[in-house]
Amino acid sequence: MKNDLQPFSLMWLPVGGDNRYPLIPDDLKGQVPWFISGKSLDDSEENNTFTLKEEFLLKGILYGLSPGTCALGAIYKEEDLLVILDKLQQGYNYKNREELILHAASSIRNENGILPCLRILKTGMYLLPESSKIKSDYTIGLWDKACEDEDDVSTYEEILELIPQINLADTYGEAKEAICYYGFCSLFFLKHDTKLKQDVSKYIEQYIVGVITMNEIQVKIDDLLNNPDKEFTPSELRIHDD
Repeated sequence: MKNDLQPFSLMWLPVGGDNRYPLIPDDLKGQVPWFISGKSLDDSEENNTFTLKEEFLLKGILYGLSPGTCALGAIYKEEDLLVILDKLQQGYNYKNREELILHAASSIRNENGILPCLRILKTGMYLLPESSKIKSDYTIGLWDKACEDEDDVSTYEEILELIPQINLADTYGEAKEAICYYGFCSLFFLKHDTKLKQDVSKYIEQYIVGVITMNEIQVKIDDLLNNPDKEFTPSELRIHDD
């Protein structure tokens, strides 16, 4: 699947004056971000032109507002972008901002890969810090990131930091089990890290016993417990499909 992913670019384009777009208030000054990928990106590189679409604007705002996105030199106000985002939410008939963000992140994950998807979900956690569903998808996405960069221990640390912040009752069954399982796996990848103060037995009691029902996960947990010295890879332990 990775080879089929589309490259992308975030473009901050000026608005105001002669630069108008239906969803952007005429009195807005500055720049707005557009997430360009696929054929539109090819056209922009070949001809320096492309068609502006609402989808590009929606994804651009969510990507552009991510705490990890470099917006060096861009002139904008966050509140202006959020007004546009609300109009897009209404236009796409999403019942709330959470649903909008989750759908956009999933779309980008399928088309452009896990790293830009995580940026969108980071925006979601920034805008909706109480959303367990967004934290849930972000946590599962971190394991996809770990599969691509196995040596980045900060990914496992981030998973373990996030899990206590998630209200598991607000997540759907498979996601809940995946989150708890990936936290368990993270403990094993960090077992030689002296900074780690987690107790595996306590984790099992809180997040594994009575939570994990999927046979595939139970088998992998048993494998981890019965082979503590085996060198597993994140890809070997991954339990959800592309």
